[in-house]
Amino acid sequence: MRLPRARNGTGRAREVLKGTSGWTVAALAGVAAAVAAGTLPDVIKSWLGEQRPFLTVLCVVAAGVFAGINLWQQRSRGVGIVVALPREEWREPWNAQWTVAAADHARRGHDSCFTVRRAVPSSGSGAERNATREDALGVAYELMSARLTELSAADPSTPVSLYVNAALPDAFELGAKFKSHVQRELRGMHDIPERVTLPQRSERPHTDFFPAVRISGRLKDPLSTAEAVRAAKLAEVVEEPQFEGDPEGRAVAVVVHLSDNPLMVAQALRAAGAGCADARGEWARCRAALVIDGGPANLPETTADFELVVRHVYASWRAWNRARPQYADLTHRLFIAAPASVAFALGWLFGHTMRVVEHPHETGETCTSS
Repeated sequence: MRLPRARNGTGRAREVLKGTSGWTVAALAGVAAAVAAGTLPDVIKSWLGEQRPFLTVLCVVAAGVFAGINLWQQRSRGVGIVVALPREEWREPWNAQWTVAAADHARRGHDSCFTVRRAVPSSGSGAERNATREDALGVAYELMSARLTELSAADPSTPVSLYVNAALPDAFELGAKFKSHVQRELRGMHDIPERVTLPQRSERPHTDFFPAVRISGRLKDPLSTAEAVRAAKLAEVVEEPQFEGDPEGRAVAVVVHLSDNPLMVAQALRAAGAGCADARGEWARCRAALVIDGGPANLPETTADFELVVRHVYASWRAWNRARPQYADLTHRLFIAAPASVAFALGWLFGHTMRVVEHPHETGETCTSS
């Protein structure tokens, strides 16, 4: 019985502190306004006499405090846009719990929250399923884009966070669609300028989401020497993997393994050489492959590391491509196991030139990408 009372007491104390924080800010603003208006200087003058330099400095400082508090209270915390794209007939990650948690986090960190939910088909004939899937992704993007355009027109400095829960091929292609969106100085979480931020679900205790990747041209910046050393520890680049490619293959495989899926790389290389269909139903064999392998560990849950590994993938692919001009005319196929925020960011970077491959276990496809 004592433990519940202790918890209740702590909870009530937190609620009191939470409730009084607004009153504290208001009280500080009132005091600062009184000083700036001259009420308190008159009192101080009666105590200390005519000390004009001191009173002048005091008024200036008080006015600055008042202006700062006023701006702080009026600052925009922006909007959180929750995008849920459940695959029909898939397993339980598509329950409503993620959407509820993401919306709750968005409301706590932003002034408002907007939710987009569209079911993506995972069954049916190939052509019909692909057309319906593309339509679902298109509708989701249009709804998201309309909200972003509205925000940008009203206030270009509005912070925006995109919470994305989707199968990796869908997250990738949604990122590719986002490439055409004009951001107009949108800002990400925590007042980071010129960014749209992708929060990622956290696996740490007592943490639900963290800001993972900020979408901007900085993701294309070359890595410094120190960043390259750090990136190599996060993910190994294998330029010549053990791969039985098809000499007549029409594609190049890019295998990105950044989450704990031990069989993924071998399965992807095997499927790339044997041939398989991509997310849009186009079948091909691969002639060569590049592997970027994060090994058995998940990525550290920091913005710096998530963005660094995205830049690492981009730089590695560009360098591999430049060194092998003989493959310039081949199509590019992405096999990916990574957080959804990384898949979205890679879609934003590569979606106009690269096709993503489906996951086999739920869709019946022969290729791996989870």
